[in-house]
Amino acid sequence: MDPRWVVLVLANLLLMFLGGQCNHYLAHLPASVFLVGLFLPVAGQRLRMQPGFVALFLTGLLFDAARPVPFGSSALLLGALFAVWHTFRPRLPRESVGSAITGALLANAVLFFAQPLLVGPGIAFASATGGRIFWDFLGSEIAVALIGPWFFALQEKALFLWGVNLSEEAREPGGAL
Repeated sequence: MDPRWVVLVLANLLLMFLGGQCNHYLAHLPASVFLVGLFLPVAGQRLRMQPGFVALFLTGLLFDAARPVPFGSSALLLGALFAVWHTFRPRLPRESVGSAITGALLANAVLFFAQPLLVGPGIAFASATGGRIFWDFLGSEIAVALIGPWFFALQEKALFLWGVNLSEEAREPGGAL
């Protein structure tokens, strides 16, 4: 099995930590950001099916471990979104930051609104008003758009330091596709 999934899981854990710190400092507003859509683009666009799926499934399990949601729900959603992304990726420009950010924004929106369905809307929206949900969603999408290029570069540089050159690998016969 390809061990490059370890690099992506560690990078995703770093983003989870930074997102948690950001939410800690935003708690007095009250506001929060949801950055889970950023986990998908590099794995979906640049990795093969098995290491990408393993990285996102484990990231989802680790994400659920610290949240009051059914364990495995984020892993299920991330795995399903990865499978969809992996299916459509031959039609997408793989080295384009714009397509990665667009995909991250769409994935973030799907995950943002799918999570409450898994825990039940009565529980998920009990303490939040429609305005708060709208502003949290808008702030999350802005944060994803701003943080995305940095995070994608971080993941690719970490893979490069691990010894994986995604640009060369994609150009080889039988490469990353």
